[in-house]
Amino acid sequence: MPISRHLEQVLAHAENQLATTGEKRPTEVLPLYQRFLKIEEHRLRLKHQAGGAGREICRRRAELVDVLLKHVFAAASSAAGDERARAEPIALIAIGGYGRGELNPSSDVDVMLLHRQPERKISPYLEEMVEQLLYLLWDSGFKVGHSTRSIREAIAQANQDMQTKTSMLEARFLPGDVDLAREFRRQFRAKGVPGWERE
Repeated sequence: MPISRHLEQVLAHAENQLATTGEKRPTEVLPLYQRFLKIEEHRLRLKHQAGGAGREICRRRAELVDVLLKHVFAAASSAAGDERARAEPIALIAIGGYGRGELNPSSDVDVMLLHRQPERKISPYLEEMVEQLLYLLWDSGFKVGHSTRSIREAIAQANQDMQTKTSMLEARFLPGDVDLAREFRRQFRAKGVPGWERE
């Protein structure tokens, strides 16, 4: 699917303003994220006031947050650990309405950080990365719904709670390890959907 003119503009702005943020400390990049968001959200308001439909604006806002999250993910990863630790497979997954690609101005940004570590025990690197990621998002002004799970934990949680299951049905890969995200999708479709279609 071709990218929209709006997304082209957001990507160009991000490349110009945020391309090197992964090399800086989180305290140094936060003002850059805040300024980037302020400008881009102003553009969205103008587009809406000029007659842009609500669903289109929600889709454009999700695209904007996707672009920002790729930079936030890189900055959090860089701040959290050394080169060896960063080799751990981790994927950031959008879920719920955000996973569907719809994000109203006051909506939560719902994300799941997926990993391959043993259940109920995550590495200090992953713990630090999650903390950095969340603080950067909160301090940028987002309300964040979040979880950190292995594939097995995610599917077990989905099979215990229908609301969690439906939010994961709309899961969408953001940055990180694409193979891990594909494996999650494959296992979720095999173990979380059959037998639950009616519900």
